[in-house]
Amino acid sequence: MKKIIFILVIILCCYGCKKDTPDINGVVVNLITDDDPIIFKKSVILFDDNSYSIKTPLDTFLLGYPFLWSGYDDMKTKAISDGATNDILVVSDYMKRPGDSVYTLAYYLETGNCYLFDKQVKKSIKTIQVETYMEGEPMMSTGGRRFYVKNKLFLETVDMISK
Repeated sequence: MKKIIFILVIILCCYGCKKDTPDINGVVVNLITDDDPIIFKKSVILFDDNSYSIKTPLDTFLLGYPFLWSGYDDMKTKAISDGATNDILVVSDYMKRPGDSVYTLAYYLETGNCYLFDKQVKKSIKTIQVETYMEGEPMMSTGGRRFYVKNKLFLETVDMISK
């Protein structure tokens, strides 16, 4: 009888001990960890709110997304011109559509070519986790990426929708 009670107590303890954070099935991405004034003499703000600030060096921005694709030549020219006179640029000023800023941020987070500063604890974040996902049935599904900062969902993109 004692063995049965002992086993039931163990089962109840294990059942009651659920994790508060979801399992993240992604890869760890190393970010730029040093806010070196030489590297960031000229920079582009990719994201800024009360919790986080994310930036990338201007040269890195000009060589990356979305300027890898055609159709952004005029925006790249504007960024080069503005970078000659300003030390800080804001990503949304160089995007054609509002949603482009989200995908630009996702690109720099996924490649690790950005510096992420946690304003609450006043420290840089060294790594993030990036998880790709696919939900739904084969003919009706969505897929994309989820970005986790300190095991909390920070950003989610929808990269594919099939109907």
